[in-house]
Amino acid sequence: MSERGIWLVERADRQLSEMIEFFGTLDEGDLPKPCLDESAEDRPGDTVAAVAAHTAEGYHHLGRFLQATGYAPGLPATGNNHGHDHGHAPTPESLPDMRDRLAEGKAPIGLLADLTDEQLDSLPPVGSSRFSDGRRTLDQVIDAVIAHQAEHLLTLKRAVA
Repeated sequence: MSERGIWLVERADRQLSEMIEFFGTLDEGDLPKPCLDESAEDRPGDTVAAVAAHTAEGYHHLGRFLQATGYAPGLPATGNNHGHDHGHAPTPESLPDMRDRLAEGKAPIGLLADLTDEQLDSLPPVGSSRFSDGRRTLDQVIDAVIAHQAEHLLTLKRAVA
């Protein structure tokens, strides 16, 4: 366990708490609203529901990445995380399901606390996540995931404002 790992947990947990609070303000009428952003990632026609579902999955993807690359216990180290093609997740059946999935993101965030400084300074395998380019350290990859989640939250806030 490292101070940096704990700091990442605290940062991601604060962000997740903000997301949970925001999702608590949504109602079913918000879900079909268009949700466009300047980033090339959000496609024309994306709705609040589609981006919210994708956002709710964000920390689950991070947990699977950490397990698949052997940084965290769980899945065997395969060196890739090809299960995350970064397409938007299917819209959950209901807003409560989406809120539950988001709240379940606390478990994958908890994996960050056990990362050592040596792990955080290492280079994840290229292609093991969309953020792993062979130049970014694990610390930088996790930082990019947190920033990515923040972009989605801002997009959602703009769409329902």
